[in-house]
Amino acid sequence: MKRIIKTGFPLLLLVLCWIPAFAQDLASFEKRVTVNKLPNGLTVVLCRRPEAPVFSFATWVDSGSSQDPLHMTGLAHMMEHMAFKGTDKIGTADYSAEKAALAEVETTYAAYRAERIKPGGGDSKKVAELEKAWKDASARADKYVVKGAFDEIVQREGGVGLNAFTTYDETVYFYSMPVNRLELWAYLESERFTHPVMREFYKERDVVMEERRMRTDSDPTQRMIEQFLGIAFDANPYHRPTIGYMSDLQYF
Repeated sequence: MKRIIKTGFPLLLLVLCWIPAFAQDLASFEKRVTVNKLPNGLTVVLCRRPEAPVFSFATWVDSGSSQDPLHMTGLAHMMEHMAFKGTDKIGTADYSAEKAALAEVETTYAAYRAERIKPGGGDSKKVAELEKAWKDASARADKYVVKGAFDEIVQREGGVGLNAFTTYDETVYFYSMPVNRLELWAYLESERFTHPVMREFYKERDVVMEERRMRTDSDPTQRMIEQFLGIAFDANPYHRPTIGYMSDLQYF
């Protein structure tokens, strides 16, 4: 939910009270709706429906797979996943130590990747040594991770429907909570988009790769659609699959 305080993307935040749909004329509905644009560029659309003590929201981030950099398809989708990994306050047992450990993960991964992408796959012995150094660094960083902390807080406080999705032009986050947890929701959403921590990035990358294997690579219809769109939109960013090409994902 990109930050209600500072964000790098234009957003639309929609907050609703959730009740069964009632017939109503347009004028009556419009009276319930207010639109405000905050100084940071965030547009907030609020529909008041006080019949039930709950609220639902959806946040539209104006960025999707069509904005993925060349040879980094799937990046927007990866960032969607990472928004659930917590912050420097949520999901960590000791952030100062974790921050240093994560820096080591990135340093060792960069060395491993650089050797691996050399023509011919690099020196096999060196690749294996660098891969072990990276995995050892990852194991040390994992010791500081409180897994699923963000999800656990939302669910513990009555949140339901926690999820998100990415398309060509947008990334959307949503869930519902009791109305007396509105301030907590604002804090959680603000924190995870202002102070995100890219912990377990490569584990999540592997999850996305498996998702691709299951939904695209093993499904002839989906593979045909992907290849068709790749040709039909050859000179347009829409040729990039939202989940990303495997050849790009494996080298993130």
